[in-house]
Formats: sequence, structure tokens, C-alpha cells
Amino acid sequence: MSFFSRISDRSKEIDSLLCVGLDPHLAELNVASDADEETVAAAALQFCKSIIEATHPYAVSYKPNSAFFESLGGPGHATLTSVISSIPDSIPVLLDCKRGDIGSTASAYAQASYVKSGADGVTLSPLMGYDSVEPFVTGEFAGKGGAFLLCKTSNPGSEDILK
Repeated sequence: MSFFSRISDRSKEIDSLLCVGLDPHLAELNVASDADEETVAAAALQFCKSIIEATHPYAVSYKPNSAFFESLGGPGHATLTSVISSIPDSIPVLLDCKRGDIGSTASAYAQASYVKSGADGVTLSPLMGYDSVEPFVTGEFAGKGGAFLLCKTSNPGSEDILK
């Protein structure tokens, strides 16, 4: 079943439109600012799992922000995959990674997002054109992986480049 069909079915099933962001900011983790990556990663996992536990009856999807996990190096990637694995299978996962590259790099990002991380969908920055999106929506991911393309964002500088 496609990502967007899963989103639609889940929304109808629970009568909700809620997508829960999983952004484990260091300031919210109750760890020292100089804590090692493993300590922060463990705290991030517990933080995210507590949000999942509290919200799963109401969540149409979850959206972990990859940057918070990537900033923790190897332990962060392991934590991201653990967070995604802890989300019930009936709830789609949208990886907020805002990827936007071309060719073999975009293909590697698609593999990392869908296969290695276990996400069902991704956020993409399509500024470089369709070839930066193509690996996420064709081939082995055609009809499976979901792609949300950024076009207008809410940050104050969003019009600096594209008006």
C-alpha cells in the first residue's frame, strides 16, 4: 500500500489529522550540555518513546527530524532507527530530512531514508530539479515511498531565494 494511502486510511480510522514531530532538542532532554553522544542518544530515545506512547492513539503519522539524530553521529543514527522501530506499524513515518541532491547522491539518500532508517516517506527540497526527487519516487520506491516537496516554508527567510 502506498504511503499516501496509508496516511488516508489512518486518518479515517482514527478521525484525526495529527502528524507528531519528533525533534529531540538537547534543551528538552535533561542531560548536561557537555554529555557524550551515547548519553544524549539514550535520552533522545526515551524522549521520543514517551511522546509516541502518549500520542499513538491520535497520530496519523510521526515525523522524526533527522538532523537531531545525525548531529549525534553513530549513536544518533542507531537512535533514529530505534525510534522509527518503536512506532506502531499501523502508523506511517515521515522522515523530516529535507534532502535535495542529484544522481547517485540522491539515490544514496533514498536508500538511507527508506531502507536503512525505515521511514515510509521523506521531506525533500526539490530546488535542484526532478532528478533530485526521482530516486525517492521511482524504481524500488515507486508507489511505496512518500515524498513531501518543500515549496513554501514558514521560516522568516523562506523568500530570500525563491520569491
